[in-house]
Amino acid sequence: MSWVFPIVVMYFITLFEFSWGSWCVVTAMCSLVMLLMDSGHNYYYLSSEWFGMDQLSQLLVVLCFLVFATSLGASCKELKFNNGMFDRNSIEMVQLIVLITLGSVIFFSVSSWMDFYFFFEFSLVPTFWLILKWGYQPERLQAGLYMLMYTVSASLPLLCCLVMFWFMVGSDNMLLSKSLGVEFISSSSSVVWVFVFLPFLVKLPIFFFHGWLPKAHVEAPLSGSMLLAGVLLKFGAYGVLRFLWMTQVSMMKVILFTMMFKVWGGLIKSCVCLTQNDLKSMIAYSSIGHMSICLGGILKMYPLGKMGAVSLLFAHGLCSPALFSMAAMVYEVVGTRNVVLSKGVLRLFPIFSVCWFLSCIVNMSIPPSLNFFSEVYCVVSMIWVNWVFAVPCGLMVFLTGCYSLSLYNWVNHGMVSEYINPIWGVSPRYIYSVLFLILFLLISSVGLDFFFV
Repeated sequence: MSWVFPIVVMYFITLFEFSWGSWCVVTAMCSLVMLLMDSGHNYYYLSSEWFGMDQLSQLLVVLCFLVFATSLGASCKELKFNNGMFDRNSIEMVQLIVLITLGSVIFFSVSSWMDFYFFFEFSLVPTFWLILKWGYQPERLQAGLYMLMYTVSASLPLLCCLVMFWFMVGSDNMLLSKSLGVEFISSSSSVVWVFVFLPFLVKLPIFFFHGWLPKAHVEAPLSGSMLLAGVLLKFGAYGVLRFLWMTQVSMMKVILFTMMFKVWGGLIKSCVCLTQNDLKSMIAYSSIGHMSICLGGILKMYPLGKMGAVSLLFAHGLCSPALFSMAAMVYEVVGTRNVVLSKGVLRLFPIFSVCWFLSCIVNMSIPPSLNFFSEVYCVVSMIWVNWVFAVPCGLMVFLTGCYSLSLYNWVNHGMVSEYINPIWGVSPRYIYSVLFLILFLLISSVGLDFFFV
């Protein structure tokens, strides 16, 4: 893990426009590949009384640092300099971003499930304040309240179940609970399964529990959207993985129903993506489809499906922030995120158009990107469960390609919009942040063994 901090430092040098920034991007990316290929432990170990790590935790901690660095670097509009220093408003925003990142790192590292629950809920506070103070529209209060209402109301049953589990085991240590082998969720206790996993399904989110996500993304500033898509959505998948590992739940009818429900829900939301006219809203709805495929790979707990789900978590955690960064650049140049009013970017900003193209093709999972291998593994694992999943999964993958190519076509082709201000150039910070994320995803297939957790 000591390699992560030099990587982040070099990446900061790149994003803040030092002369040797391009060399740092290449060096940081190669160093990170070496880190992932020569990492950690396949087993869960306690580094102290309060912290425990395994390869899954280390992977998500690395993801936290990467998204943290790129969210600060790409926030050209919100973070402003005065005489080489951040102004007061920017300092407060940086403090919130650091607080969210630190809370996320601790969440992925704690060994106590009560601390796990605390930091699961703690992330809402700085995120809510980030949306409320730096949001773009008056509806930001409603978006923040939706996020609080969905997450807190779904988490209360989980707290009751955790307290009950504490009395059964006599400890809240995850490793001890797994070692004792206490049957917390039996094959007949579907209600308990729903109470335990509902907050994680809301956090992912899956269809029917997703109402807060588009609102939060549309109203959040760029750094908030990047952290929400890149890190905070991974809380749900990590919670499902960790509790399935700790309690060793067997396949139940409720799990099969959840898999079928989320796959068809992801298909519906993939169709909704094609009807959106707001760039951030379209990217937010696309996350629901990707997380639906990820959840399908997790729930059956096949080794191949689990590997695909973990790699998809990492791939989506880098690809989605890159798309939000591109959408923010369109908003800065055009003054709107409407796809009808922001055409013709290719003619005025060809380099920016290349970044859009790379982001969209990685989002549609072309080989040899990490997204391609992760979706193949997840879909194959679901088909192993039942051939019924082949039709909705195939349609979802097809629609992902449709709305990704449509997104690129709507923004870059056509007559130049009269709302585009050609005086404003594209900030190199956007270019560096997107290229770092996308090029890493395109070459990351060489380290697929790292995702076999």
